[in-house]
Amino acid sequence: MIFIFYGYGVDVMMYFNISSTLFYVGAFLAVTFVKNKRLSLMDIAIAEIMVFSVVSCVAVGWECGFALYLICVLPAPFFMPYEKLSSSIFSTIFLAAGYIATRIYVSDIKNVTHFVSNETQQLRLYIFNSIMGIIMMSFMAFMFVVSRKISTDLMNEQNDKLKQLASVDPLTELFNRRAMMEYLDRMHTDAINNLSEYAVAIGDIDNFKKINDTYGHKTGDEVLKKVSGAIVSNIPSEGYICRWGGEEILFAIPDCRREKAELISENIRREIEQIVFSSDGKFFHVSMTFGLVMSDLQKGFEHNINLADDYLYAGKENGKNIVVTDKVFERLAAKGL
Repeated sequence: MIFIFYGYGVDVMMYFNISSTLFYVGAFLAVTFVKNKRLSLMDIAIAEIMVFSVVSCVAVGWECGFALYLICVLPAPFFMPYEKLSSSIFSTIFLAAGYIATRIYVSDIKNVTHFVSNETQQLRLYIFNSIMGIIMMSFMAFMFVVSRKISTDLMNEQNDKLKQLASVDPLTELFNRRAMMEYLDRMHTDAINNLSEYAVAIGDIDNFKKINDTYGHKTGDEVLKKVSGAIVSNIPSEGYICRWGGEEILFAIPDCRREKAELISENIRREIEQIVFSSDGKFFHVSMTFGLVMSDLQKGFEHNINLADDYLYAGKENGKNIVVTDKVFERLAAKGL
């Protein structure tokens, strides 16, 4: 714009645009470095564009198309993060009023200070301003799409965080019971569709109440964390683990053979009994009893959970620190348990 007005000999508008350029530099520095600012760079830009458009029309006349910038910025206030919709409406009305008032004022050629009478020059300026206006409108539309995508991504990210918080036990960082029920339901359906089987096991830390009573709940929490870590380190990546309740931990492994499930469960049991815990200079060990079942696809997944719980109870009644499978359960039952 500086060079255009210089070429047409409108010195006052050339100096105006030089001032505008310096103004934008100062405004950019202000909104970048000044804290607790109330105005954004967009607010300042809209105000400057309105002043520029009005002054340009008064300087060279309406026919040159400088009023187009007022039309282009009319929707801009609705893209602004104003707290109230009324602020956007008021700003748009103010811009529209400026457009109408300017048209009325410059309708009298006498009010135009440096009227461009050459029609060729008028056409060139009008085409130039039309192109600039189109670029402005396209830029605002692009920014709207980008800002909406950013807002959507942020919202999805927040929703994922909330979902994770709602699905994870804060102490052990395992899934909670509600989330596990959803995974088990999905796993059971997939197993039916794929004609595969899965393993479900419920483990309970032996004598956990005694640990809390003897060493305190803080130590009990540390036991839960380390036991959970031992289970996590042994479960394959496709498996699911949750804090089922209290000191009970449930894990499920999809598409898993019996031999593999029994080996994993036994490795977990052995690793847990080898962990050394300490509290106030005293060292101790813990053990864990498991009830392990292979899925029965003819019944719901709840049946498998209940059966694993029955196996767990049988192991608790038979000395604890054991992995109870269907064969072990039958053997215990034969003893009169």
